[in-house]
Parts: sequence; structure tokens; C-alpha cells
Amino acid sequence: LKSRVVKTLAQKKEYKKEEDRARNRTRINVGTAFERWRTLRDLNGFKSDAELATFLLER
Repeated sequence: LKSRVVKTLAQKKEYKKEEDRARNRTRINVGTAFERWRTLRDLNGFKSDAELATFLLER
């Protein structure tokens, strides 16, 4: 049997903060163009924002 590790609320909060920091390093803000971005992504059949961004950068 595996022993269960119990984390304190402070540990959980710190873990979430670190995860948020890591995610924020890869984010960009398209601002008012958000709706256009989603439409372009959907019309071209891309499953993720990363796929669309890569496609546009490689053109």
C-alpha cells in the first residue's frame, strides 16, 4: 500500500502559485483580437492555440 502524503493549505497554495507562474511564462495577450483569433483557429481546424500560432509563425 502507498502511504498518502497530506499537504497543508500553505503547501497547496504555494504549489498553485508556482504552477500559475510557469503557465504565465508561455501566455500572450491578443487583446481585442481574441474573437478573430478564435474564429481563425476554428475555421482552419486547429485544435489548439499553439497549433495556430506555430502555423502563422512558419508562413
